[in-house]
Amino acid sequence: MGNRRRALVDAVGGSRERGAAVTTAVCVTGMHRSGTSFVTGALQSLGVSLGDPDRFMKAGQDNPAGYNEIRAITELDDEVLAQLGGAWDQPPVLDPGWERDASLEPFRSRASDILDEAFGGADDRHELIAWKDPRLSLLLPFWRTVLPIATTIAPLRDPMEVIASLGARKYQVDPTQAASLWLRYVFAATANDPGHLVVRYHDCFDDLANVLGAIARHLDLPDPDESTIETARRHLEPSLRHHVSASLPDAENPLMALANSVWNGGALDLGAVPSLVADAIAYGWFRGPVDGELLALARAEVVRVTQTARRLNRELIRRDAEGEK
Repeated sequence: MGNRRRALVDAVGGSRERGAAVTTAVCVTGMHRSGTSFVTGALQSLGVSLGDPDRFMKAGQDNPAGYNEIRAITELDDEVLAQLGGAWDQPPVLDPGWERDASLEPFRSRASDILDEAFGGADDRHELIAWKDPRLSLLLPFWRTVLPIATTIAPLRDPMEVIASLGARKYQVDPTQAASLWLRYVFAATANDPGHLVVRYHDCFDDLANVLGAIARHLDLPDPDESTIETARRHLEPSLRHHVSASLPDAENPLMALANSVWNGGALDLGAVPSLVADAIAYGWFRGPVDGELLALARAEVVRVTQTARRLNRELIRRDAEGEK
């Protein structure tokens, strides 16, 4: 184990005993529509385990190349947000220490089971594992109560491109709300893990070798060879880059302008806002003018009911299958 990997493991107390195999956990955070799926796939090309592929979400219209996302984790994250009174596009206020709330205990137990099912038990896991969900930008403190997480990788995309991408999706997210979400996810992801690695979305297209090299160095892995780079490149489809900043209009409102200032042409400038404002954004106190609070609460209840029904249905199918045997 290299010096940086050992430092990562020691920092989170990951060693079980001297000389024992140690699993280092990494999470991919970052705002939706920012390249999180590709970056997670690139981790696999570098030798990181993403868990059982049979448990991944299926590719969809929004991401035909695949999400590289464990379905049960995404569903659980939606339920946790619902329990806290919000959703991915209407994040709840999360004050410091929220992750220790007793009401989340059942979710902690389920999260541990999901990781065991996806990656194997603690003694059987790969040396380096990773899972991804943009919601982790908000919920990383919760997952750190389940398993030590050594570090995170946070893909970062021009907010104007994200706004255009979200506006084109079936959810039709309003530009003002999309700008608010970009700010919330970026500030939360960086605040929840000051040791994160930022990976800029456009660099994946323009400078993939250096992106993979930076990730490898961050995780104390060998530098990628040409074969590894080409393997990753095969999963990078340029036609999926539907919204390029140069073709987009300028910011149309103060929140969009603020997001642009923080983006700073790709040289992320979190200092573009005072630290107190940055904290307010990260915890959810600073939000755009939206009228969806009651809608968010109603949707939270729908998520709870829907996910419970899904679990019960899967359990019935499993029992029927076992009965046939």
